[in-house]
Amino acid sequence: MKDLIKTTIVFAAGAAVGAAVAMLLTPKTGEEVRNRLHDLAEDAKKRAQDYCEQVKKEIEEAQAPAEPATEEA
Repeated sequence: MKDLIKTTIVFAAGAAVGAAVAMLLTPKTGEEVRNRLHDLAEDAKKRAQDYCEQVKKEIEEAQAPAEPATEEA
């Protein structure tokens, strides 16, 4: 039982040290990461809307009746 407690303490200490090192080495704050993800999501949304508008326009053009050909003399 003593070994289990010692192992648990060592594991918890290692996890704490690992978390501290990760926080120190992370290049951006959580807020910066969230803002970047938000910006990427907004950009993806805008691109999807633009693409949908382009496809809609092309479909409307394809469904439009063809203009009658004019005869040239």
